[in-house]
Amino acid sequence: MKKYITFKSVLSMLSILLSAAVISGCGTDNDNMSAPPENAPPQDETQAPGDENTTEEGVNQDQVSQNGHTFTKFDLDVEYKDNKKFEAEYEAEGNGEAEIKDTLNDKSSKGDKAYKELSPLLEQLKIDANSDEQEVVTQVLEVFGLEKDYTEFELEVTYEDGTSKEYKLKQ
Repeated sequence: MKKYITFKSVLSMLSILLSAAVISGCGTDNDNMSAPPENAPPQDETQAPGDENTTEEGVNQDQVSQNGHTFTKFDLDVEYKDNKKFEAEYEAEGNGEAEIKDTLNDKSSKGDKAYKELSPLLEQLKIDANSDEQEVVTQVLEVFGLEKDYTEFELEVTYEDGTSKEYKLKQ
């Protein structure tokens, strides 16, 4: 019995090979893949610890909480002449607490209202545990719109990393 290669068998084999080639080519369209920018660092390159997300002000963006600031506790008391005071408290523990007592402007608020007032102010502060005391005082007074002629300035802060700092000045 002799074997003959027929036209049908050649055509079948060609269609199988052609189908396999088409199927194996699916999903490998590299023309649609975007290349990384020319100035992007290689993905496997590592940076020195602490440098990856640090701003010019020295605040590590990894420490910024979902609230937009780097504090778990912020307790500010600024006293002025004639028994005038500005107090602002924020604590992230539990459900979070916030309170403002402002005898300079005869205003006070507590809870959500106080948090809504404090949160944008805390976000503006670019301080951390390594910040200079005078820089901390200057920033807090500017951000909170407080006069520099205070008689006593007291701030207790706990940063996201757990570091607690206390700043006390009298004039």
